[in-house]
Amino acid sequence: MLPEPTAPHSLGISGFKASKNTGGYRATSHINRRVTQSIFRAFDYAVEIGTPLNLYVVVNLHETDKKSAATIFADIRHRFRDWLYYIRRTKRDVSLKPIYIYTLENPRGEHPHANWAVHIPPELEGEFRRKLPMWIKRAQGVCGIHDCDVQPINPDYAKRLAKYIVKATDPLYLAHFYLTDEANDQGTIYGKRAGVSPSLGHAVRRDANFRPRRRTYWQRAA
Repeated sequence: MLPEPTAPHSLGISGFKASKNTGGYRATSHINRRVTQSIFRAFDYAVEIGTPLNLYVVVNLHETDKKSAATIFADIRHRFRDWLYYIRRTKRDVSLKPIYIYTLENPRGEHPHANWAVHIPPELEGEFRRKLPMWIKRAQGVCGIHDCDVQPINPDYAKRLAKYIVKATDPLYLAHFYLTDEANDQGTIYGKRAGVSPSLGHAVRRDANFRPRRRTYWQRAA
């Protein structure tokens, strides 16, 4: 069973309630076809290059009228990136870079949160787990005991996790991606709803002559 965020802040944790943040941000109700496709291919490409997505992170996002969930999560990713680049500089490990995919969800319009699958080198996992709550608190002012959850990704179930993460795909393309069973309304998000890190993006995959798996591969997800 894949995890849902365990205690939505809309129920009163830390005194926050999800807002209807509309100021200046484009509203979306679904993940578009190209992004869903890119997320599936990013999962495969991460394995291809030897850096599989190995941690699944769920973050509750306490948005306000001044800061949308998408903005908060962008701030968290920025802090994550800066941490990796600091380690890269100090340890002179040029191979170290942010590797991840993510989607934002807001079921029933009252529980914005991020699904984040990320590659963390095993030797850095402990530090990542310690620093993540601090990044969240700095980005949104609070990180309650239920506001982040980190679990290892079992490679045997990575396909199922990928399909779960993109369950809010545009209904017009659910059959195309074999997502009919996973489909679930995940509310409105203001700002960027989903994406992949530049290290797994279309341009990098193209330059590497990466050959994506056929769609039928995803149909067989357990």
